[in-house]
Amino acid sequence: MTWADKSRHAIEAALRTLPGDANEDDRRKAIDAAYPFGERSLFPYKAWLRVRREYLRPKNGGVPRGYMSPLDRAKLRAIG
Repeated sequence: MTWADKSRHAIEAALRTLPGDANEDDRRKAIDAAYPFGERSLFPYKAWLRVRREYLRPKNGGVPRGYMSPLDRAKLRAIG
């Protein structure tokens, strides 16, 4: 079992304990509390962060609502 697999199992177990209507903050707190590897450093922590990011990614394609790229902000400033 890889570090990422262990991370997924820990995160899924933590999310199963939450009610279905849990908000984003509750999900984030439950996931952060489920870290299974002791010290947060080196490759296990990097694998955890990658898997954590997958579970916390917004459902709208990975882009937070209201986000504007630097190019979009520059275009908006140029237009007026």
